[in-house]
Amino acid sequence: MNSFNVERFMFYEGRRLYGFRVEALSRPGVIAAVSTLIAERGLDITYFSSAGSYKLGEPGEIIFFIDFTDSDVKPETLAMELKALDVVTRVELIRPRYEGFIADTASFPIRMGRRRAIILSESALRGLLIEFRRRLGSGGEAMLYHIGREVGAERARNICEMTERIGATGLRDKFDIGVSLLQCMGYGIPEILELRMDPPYLRERLHRCIECELGRGSNRPFSHFVRGIIAGYASELFKINMIAEETRCIAIGDPYCEFEVKPRGKQRGW
Repeated sequence: MNSFNVERFMFYEGRRLYGFRVEALSRPGVIAAVSTLIAERGLDITYFSSAGSYKLGEPGEIIFFIDFTDSDVKPETLAMELKALDVVTRVELIRPRYEGFIADTASFPIRMGRRRAIILSESALRGLLIEFRRRLGSGGEAMLYHIGREVGAERARNICEMTERIGATGLRDKFDIGVSLLQCMGYGIPEILELRMDPPYLRERLHRCIECELGRGSNRPFSHFVRGIIAGYASELFKINMIAEETRCIAIGDPYCEFEVKPRGKQRGW
């Protein structure tokens, strides 16, 4: 499985970096036209990201960083040349505040679909998932689980809204889409092992769970936040209060994490 970098900033010691935010009409050939112009100037694109529109012909956005260190081309000149392309409607030049560092300060807020989002790095997640529980003990673990449940339930409501639009209305469809999103947002690589309606039951395997990777060396299953997300998601889709138990965990040396999700009933736990 290959990794993918979603940084919107770059440290590149000793290099002269500039950023560009380009608004262009969403249609075939836009990215090719922009990248061809940059290549013809002999410039190196060090970061590139695009966000198309939902409809062909509407404006989309492209963000990229370029290394001008060994080039005679001026960033301002490239910006004007990009603006002259017939598919481009607007160009904003992002100037560096420090040599060797550039960040996308032209775009805010960032979004996932139509909803606002933030990016949490591993260091930020360590503060949330490790230090939070270390300071608050079992109470912190319970809080993480319940926060996760609310995150999972809200995500399920959003996914149900979107899947109705594309005709993926079955329960299995919504669970499949949910695990795809869990992976593309970086929580881990999920796999549904069992899914039943009567009685409601889910068994899900999660490879490289971010929470449990941070907790390696634990003497018991480590996931509370991600376990809560899975329970909240399942509860919303099954329309019954479900509880998730982590039966295998990489934090204690298992090759993967595994979760059993059942109706809460009289089971112990959160």
